[in-house]
Amino acid sequence: MKKFLILLVVLVGAVTLAGCKKNASDAEFEIISVADLKAEQEINISFRVPSGIISTALATLLEEFKVEWPNINVELIAESGGYTDVRKLTILDLNSGIGPTMVIGYPDHFAEYYSGNHLINLQNFIESDLEGVGADDDFVLDDFLESYLDENRIADEGDDLYGLPFNKSTEVMIYNKTFFNHMGYTVPTTWAEVETLSKQILVDVAAGKADDVITFGEGEKTPSQYLAEGLFIPFAYDSTSNAIITAARQWGGAYTEKDNIEKGYAMFDNTEVKTALAFFKGMANDGLYAVAENFGESYASNAFKLIKCVMTVGSSAGVGYNVPEGNKFEIGVAPIPYESADAKYVIQQGTNVAILGQSTNEERSAAWQLIRFLLSSENTAKFAMATGGYLPVRKSSYETAAYKEYLENPPVDKINHSMAANVGLQYRNTYTFFVDPAFVGSSEIRDAVGSMYSAIIVNKKDISQAIKDTLNELGPKYQK
Repeated sequence: MKKFLILLVVLVGAVTLAGCKKNASDAEFEIISVADLKAEQEINISFRVPSGIISTALATLLEEFKVEWPNINVELIAESGGYTDVRKLTILDLNSGIGPTMVIGYPDHFAEYYSGNHLINLQNFIESDLEGVGADDDFVLDDFLESYLDENRIADEGDDLYGLPFNKSTEVMIYNKTFFNHMGYTVPTTWAEVETLSKQILVDVAAGKADDVITFGEGEKTPSQYLAEGLFIPFAYDSTSNAIITAARQWGGAYTEKDNIEKGYAMFDNTEVKTALAFFKGMANDGLYAVAENFGESYASNAFKLIKCVMTVGSSAGVGYNVPEGNKFEIGVAPIPYESADAKYVIQQGTNVAILGQSTNEERSAAWQLIRFLLSSENTAKFAMATGGYLPVRKSSYETAAYKEYLENPPVDKINHSMAANVGLQYRNTYTFFVDPAFVGSSEIRDAVGSMYSAIIVNKKDISQAIKDTLNELGPKYQK
């Protein structure tokens, strides 16, 4: 009998961790050996994740885990509100003295859990000399991408891991391949090339040269008609927060600075960031560059499917959202543009997995065995292929026969995701993945700069004034 329970929960409102006794990060606890764990009659653990493709892919893997560990029952708690509700509900539970055994989340979520002393130090398991528990031939720490591990080293001192990479993605540029082929364009690689090409696109679209790129049905508008209405803009960036954070890196400016897990600062009031913002605002003023809000949309992918834009930057995990109904045109996937060849930065996205402290020794050890199982070379590759657009977290996964086939000869329904995965593989040798250090409140700064970016790009707000207003809204606690 399968013992997987899917719970759908919706929650709104802000939640923060209340002060709690130390019960996890510095705790000494007993690690149960594989033999003793398998001798246990029954162990129940819970795992909180977002609902959708992640919980669906996990359910299949959990069936395989159950075969190997029949006495471990995993309750898969899938939250319908996505990562935001995973965090909110976990904090509510922890404040009530309960909580799931395991959870996935972003680094800034883990910073909050750590601040409340709720994260288990996974180094205890990794360094164990018990067979089938610590690092070994099946669980090689060096096999994980170092940048993925680094964001889990959240303690103020030392390199201990309080989480491990689980589902990772990045940003890619999606372009209308049918449009590009029809017009004879070359895919741009730098922001300067994006600007030059976008100017040419506007000229060609205004002349009606793109109106026969596909067959437009009754009631559908052509690119030239959208342009006449001010609704055709060649390039659109999906995430406003990622747009400014990535630009800060590519132009060499600071975004945030971490003092310790409890304290960090907003550092984006600098010349480099202002220069980057001036470049994108200039493109926006010329009708070359947009964000989703310019089109009255929540996501740039919606405008892309209508051919209101022909290039967009979005998550590799969301490439499928850019595919038009009926496959009216073909998409292409390429690396995001960069400002200069010596600063080819691309943001590192996706979540990590952790074990929470309000659990027994048996539950923690069972949860660790589930982590080992899910993060094996074969299973992280299986998960990546099943979810589409997410990337395996181990280097050896790319060499498994199944994943190599996925990269080189994917099934028809996975072609677009395979293109995104190939770009992710290309990044490993040609770009630098980055993620800014997480601290309590870093997500608040991220949200604030995203809103600021929209005000500059959409409402044409003065850059210096926008920065000043945003810093004032964040308040003195984030000022250095």
